[in-house]
Amino acid sequence: MNWRRILIIALVVVVIVAVALFVLQRPSGQEEETVAETTPGDVDSIAIETGVDTVGAEGIVVPLRDTSLTFPMSGQVAEIFVTEGELVSEGDPLLRLDSTDQEVALQQAEAGLAQAQSNLESAQAGLMAAQAAKNLAELGVDSANAQLALIESGPIDEQIAVSELGVAAAEAGIIAAAGNQALVVEDTASARILAAEAQLRAAQANEKQVRDSLNATEDEEEENILENQLIAAVSNVNAAQATLDELRAGATQAERLSAGSAVSQASAQRDAAQAQLDLLLAGAREEQLEVARVGVQQAEAALAEAELAVSQAEAGVAQAEAGLLQAQATAGAAQSALDLMTLNAPFEGIVADIPLELGEVASQIRPAVVIADFDGWLVETSDLKEQDVVALAVGFPVEISVDALPGETLEGTVIDVSPVSRIVDGDVTYVVTIRLDETGDLPLRWGMTTSVEIDTNQS
Repeated sequence: MNWRRILIIALVVVVIVAVALFVLQRPSGQEEETVAETTPGDVDSIAIETGVDTVGAEGIVVPLRDTSLTFPMSGQVAEIFVTEGELVSEGDPLLRLDSTDQEVALQQAEAGLAQAQSNLESAQAGLMAAQAAKNLAELGVDSANAQLALIESGPIDEQIAVSELGVAAAEAGIIAAAGNQALVVEDTASARILAAEAQLRAAQANEKQVRDSLNATEDEEEENILENQLIAAVSNVNAAQATLDELRAGATQAERLSAGSAVSQASAQRDAAQAQLDLLLAGAREEQLEVARVGVQQAEAALAEAELAVSQAEAGVAQAEAGLLQAQATAGAAQSALDLMTLNAPFEGIVADIPLELGEVASQIRPAVVIADFDGWLVETSDLKEQDVVALAVGFPVEISVDALPGETLEGTVIDVSPVSRIVDGDVTYVVTIRLDETGDLPLRWGMTTSVEIDTNQS
């Protein structure tokens, strides 16, 4: 047992005796003394008098800040963007793993996203059309009921006015049907074309990947599998190209015929409305009442059908919106997976080490690159024992001798005292971090060993 440990034990005994006397002499009764609470954050600023003016320890030189980066997954190093000793800024790319699979997945996800967006636009357009048809059907019911009431009540002038309104509405229907016909004939369905183009790009990317794999393989069994996959991939490309060509060609003959049929139907409705007007002008007859009653029934049936179409269109929009959200999530996940294939600098600093080389396989446990901030230097103690740490506090001055630089003495300041211990050679030790004040042109290096003397006489 050395003299320092004997001195510390003696001091501890004196402190225990003093505390015991204090407790015994405390006055009794209701009086209580206020005891200051010490939070964990205050510990670094508290030092105990131990009778020793300085505390010595060994330490190593470290940069102001450093980090060892690893990839979150295994993969082959495809690109190294930096060299050792290079200055990098926060966010700069450092290394990239082979990301062929992730790029193909992203292209497919983006194609799915484009298709989902197209589906939503189509569903929304369908809902707007269904709502417009419902509004028109409601007007038809109102018009049919009004016409029946007028025929039953008999004012010929009002009947004629309503019938003329029906003729005008039917003519408006002709205009609407003609406009829809022009839309079918002339519209290039741009959203559907964009989705088809995205599907074609995804199919082409998949074909290229399979073809490249086929060219690279030397295994006969794998070659047979890849040949079948290539046939399917080529078929997918041809199908996607055919779909795109069909969309670019415009409306089909069936669509044109359907649009033309709508115009013909609207014309027939106009003729019927005109015939009704002619009947009114000729005078009210029993057949007019029957026609009006049938018109009300037909209008109500058309309204029920339009309401059902609106409900179905709303369900289609909800389904398309859910599909779009899923496609967006898939595309976001694919982008994130691709981003993880590249390591970026977390802060500005120097590339201190690149343990990997091009073509090597990186893993989650193997450092890929080390970044450090060499704008200043710190010293971290390596063997400062628990008997000495109680005498230290943040702000204490320090003298540092670097083993590799005999005769040079540096000055520094304690900036941190670790709250957690480490066992070194069976001793309980604490890391004390010291910031060097001035280093001049001294050739300090990361990992150099030092001896530190911390001045504890700060009373």
